[in-house]
Amino acid sequence: IVSLSSMSSHSDEHMKIKCYTPFCAWAHPILDHKESFYFVGHYLGIVDPYFYRMAFPLKITRWWEEKVLGNFFFCFDGCAQYLSHPSVPYLIASSYQGNESPPVLVACIRNPVDQAISWWKYENNAISWGESIGLKEWDTGLRSPQYPPKTIADALELSRSDFVLKAYSNAEKLVEELIQRDDDRNTSSATKSLFKLFTGDIKRLPSWAITWPAGQLSSIGRSCNYARNIERYNHVFSTAFEGKQSGASNIGNSTERNCNNNVATSKQKIPNDTSMDHSEETRHTNTQNQIGFVHVVPIECQSSGRALNLAIRPMLDQCVQRCVHRRKLSYETVMLTMDCAINRLCESFEMTRRNPSAMLSNLEKEPSQEDIAMLHKCFEKETDWYSSNF
Repeated sequence: IVSLSSMSSHSDEHMKIKCYTPFCAWAHPILDHKESFYFVGHYLGIVDPYFYRMAFPLKITRWWEEKVLGNFFFCFDGCAQYLSHPSVPYLIASSYQGNESPPVLVACIRNPVDQAISWWKYENNAISWGESIGLKEWDTGLRSPQYPPKTIADALELSRSDFVLKAYSNAEKLVEELIQRDDDRNTSSATKSLFKLFTGDIKRLPSWAITWPAGQLSSIGRSCNYARNIERYNHVFSTAFEGKQSGASNIGNSTERNCNNNVATSKQKIPNDTSMDHSEETRHTNTQNQIGFVHVVPIECQSSGRALNLAIRPMLDQCVQRCVHRRKLSYETVMLTMDCAINRLCESFEMTRRNPSAMLSNLEKEPSQEDIAMLHKCFEKETDWYSSNF
């Protein structure tokens, strides 16, 4: 995501690639200019697809960039919660109405055990910060009496509990019903929006479904199940955009069982780099992966400029295919400029700052060796899927 937002400053003398970042409700260095949090309810629970546009520049901004300045314009929204939240695939698909092509979906993933530990530390440090400013009471009716879990093992157990399973199922059914209700009205987007303004009939998530059902730490056992999460997106998008996808190698209702076989990979040889040993170079060549509608980028691709180049080009190629019709320029002309921008970005590339595995402020919650061994055992299937594909 940092790489995409940096592209605005890399261009040739004829055309600039202007990448606009989303509006974020939180003035935080890790979050601002990266993720809107719109579809997980951070805006008083409002997740109405029609008003998702409020997180992005006005149409006149795009017109100015493209028609007046002659630039290529695109935006992104990079929210980590979108991949595993049960409601989000339906809401994103519903945002692209009429004859619009589906959005370009990208899943940035990492080793499942590393992801779980990193998320555990990040959220617990956030809880400690909240407690330091007086936020010490929990709504156990909203998050369950087991929240917040005291250990990462407790968090894993909570994520697989009947309480959390029911909450996720209810959140998914709720949004499906809300979207179906709008479809049954068979009214235009403009009419819908006016109707909602006058009646207050705006789609919202109830408090128990914000920002994850049963709380942030209830996702420990779900966020790293990449195959299942990607399958949900492919199932929803295959229904919503049948026949409208371009640039994807494998489109259809992929299942978790055959998700491994649906990884469409294009391998390219990276020129020799003395800073890489042979095994690392081989690993980084496997960077153009697509499962149905979803481009999959392992975190290792963000540690090398050349690997990053190979990873982001197919996504931006799909962006160009979606948008080139708005301008009187050929696809080849735009992609030539895009390639120049990508190459310049990767030449000056510095390793992405990942969520650091800093020690927890509450040392009693630091995962033990036994906890880590438990995670490796619990996530054995997910780790094998990650290692075999990426």
